[in-house]
Formats: sequence, C-alpha cells, structure tokens
Amino acid sequence: MACVLEFRELANRNPFIQDLEDEGYLLDFVGGYLLVYGLPYLAEDGKLLHGDLASPVDLSNDGLIDPPSNHQVWFRGSRPHDQNRRQLRLGGGASKVRVADGFESDQSFSYKLLDDKGQMRTYHSFEEKLRTYVDTITAPAMAAYSEATPLKAIEVRAKEQGTPLKFPDTLSARYHMNDLSRLLEGKRVAIVGLGGTGSYILDFSARTHLAEIILFDDDKVHVHTIFRFPGFIPRAIGTPKVDALAQQYGNWHSSITPIPERVTKENIEQLRELDFVFVSIDNGPSRITITDWLSANGVPFVDCGMGLNRVATGLNGVVRVTGVDRTAYEETAGTVFLPGEDPKEGEYRRQGQIAELNALNAALAVLRFKQHFGIYDREDAAMSCVLETTSLEIDRRMLVE
Repeated sequence: MACVLEFRELANRNPFIQDLEDEGYLLDFVGGYLLVYGLPYLAEDGKLLHGDLASPVDLSNDGLIDPPSNHQVWFRGSRPHDQNRRQLRLGGGASKVRVADGFESDQSFSYKLLDDKGQMRTYHSFEEKLRTYVDTITAPAMAAYSEATPLKAIEVRAKEQGTPLKFPDTLSARYHMNDLSRLLEGKRVAIVGLGGTGSYILDFSARTHLAEIILFDDDKVHVHTIFRFPGFIPRAIGTPKVDALAQQYGNWHSSITPIPERVTKENIEQLRELDFVFVSIDNGPSRITITDWLSANGVPFVDCGMGLNRVATGLNGVVRVTGVDRTAYEETAGTVFLPGEDPKEGEYRRQGQIAELNALNAALAVLRFKQHFGIYDREDAAMSCVLETTSLEIDRRMLVE
C-alpha cells in the first residue's frame, strides 16, 4: 500500500502531514519512507550544516498512517552535535541504506522516549516520532544560529517564484489570485517619506512581487516614531528610518533599497525610471514640488495626507489620497485635496501617536496603487478621496468635464 501512494494523496488522508507542509517543511513520500529535507544541525566543530531525514511509514489499508512499528530513522548527513560539541544521543550509527533513487543515508538513529517510570516506550503516533527526531536534531542549531530553520520549503518555493518576495505567495494561490498578484512583477516603486503612513505603505507593499522598493527619508527614528511604525523594531531609535525599516522588511522582501535623503529639486531625477511613487510627507511645498515633477514626467503617484484636530468630544481625524496622473495634479494642486501649505495648528503637528490613521491612510494609498495596475477593480474616477473619522463619510474630487 505504501508504495502506491503519492505524497499528495498521503497528505490528503493524514492532516498532520498537510500541517507540516503548510508550516514550511520540505517533504516527500517515496518507497514507503517519509522524507524531510533541509534540517539544520551542528557539526562537531559548531558549523551549521543541513541534512535529510527518512522514516519508514506504516499505512493502513485506507492510507492512514498507523503508529510506527519501527522507532528508527535514517539520516543523510554527519552526526549532529550540541553547542558544547557533544554528539547528540540519538543511538544508531553509520548506516548506508538506499532509501530511494538519489537518496542514500549516512546514519541511522535509534531514539526512544521515556514513560513516567523512566522506561523506554514506543511512540504513540508517527507524528510524535517525526517531531521528536526533528526537534532533537535541529534544536542546537536553531539556538546557535538565528537564521537556522527546518522550514526548507519556504526558501525553495520562494525561489521558484523568481521575484524578491522571500515567502511563497500561498495566500494568492489559496484564493486563485496568482494572475492578479503577478501584475506587480517587475515593477519598481518608491516611498518618499517613511513616517507613520510611509512605514505602513512599506508593510503592505513588501508582501508583494514588486521588483524593487526604494525608500527616501533623511530623518532618524525617535521615540514618538516607534508609536506609529507597524509592529516593533528592536534598537531602531536613533538610526535612520530607511535603514531600520529596510532591515526589518528585508525579512519579507530581498530588494528594498534605503536612501537616507530628502527628495528635492536637486535629486528628484532619481524618481524618473520608476513605475510608481508613494508620496507620504508632511511638508506642503515639497509635496507640490514632487507631485508636480512626477505628473509632468509621466510617473504615476499617490500622495497621502492626514490631519488630526481636537473637537468638543475628542479627536476628528482626516485621511486623504490623491493621484495618479497629471490631470489629478492639475485639478487638485493648492486645494484641500493636494495642499501646498503646512497646517499651522492641529494635534498631528504635535506628533500624536495615531497609528490607526497612518494605517488607514496607507491602506487607501495602496488600494489606489493596486487599482492603477489592475489588481483591484475601479469604478470611481475620483482623483482624490478624503475620509473623515467623525462621520466616516468620503469626500471626492471629480474631474469636471
């Protein structure tokens, strides 16, 4: 029975196998053995190595995995050690077993758990056996090397995508949206201004197939800044915003370029070859300079803005997005939809911690960005939208024919 089952059928009939694959383990089922590839372990000299595990599988007539009759496993690699250079007590020894075509083991392991009385016992389930061996082999390596992971499938599947996204886009695959998510492939974008809104724009866009994300900001991270960043970035205070964010989101995306500069007339040419630019700055004159240049040079953009004012019963927040072309600029420049002056009053100018408004502003900007590239449908032809939190009403600037 074991030899006629394919891996997919095995996973379909045994949910814990599917769970392991969903977690990111690189698995196969060949010749009655379950194979686990790319397990990190420590060599005797403390170096990080990777090996492959093979365990025989006992199957019932309906393809369900029975509790194991054999407590042994086979391993392709050298003997694993702990951080004190001691060989792990896994039993077994050197053993050449041809598990499958192209897979011959180097070691056998013979390891049992103890019962409440300290006596060796059999494994209650195949899952218990597999996880015991995997955890025992990999724990010292994962403690010694922060980058060590047994989830080899994540790296393999991500590379198969051929984009800088470091995780396989299983979300799009799950909901049959691969064709839409791939519309961003090859596109280069910039985020100008990495405060609260810009950092949330990065949070959303780093999870895509974009070819490159370029960050422009000349400011450093302050205490008030971390209240408006997504999540928490350790030891970020005092470092350039673009460097802190590029390092953090480099865990998601391998092509994030930090440029610790303010965009001005002198260096704006850096934006010319981009496919899209997010403008999320709080300086009115600079906003006009940048969006004027972008729209005049045919670079699509979304400008973000927000305000926060105290009213009798609390705060009233306003978030705005404007773009994406020359018409949008010409119809809105100098108005409330694309203001060219800085606000003189308002809680936001006193640096209130309003991450929820930053996130909302960024979400609207990314929605408009994805509409531009055809990922989201768009019926509303508004060049600018303003959302006020008190009424949750949206004001739109439409083109007047």
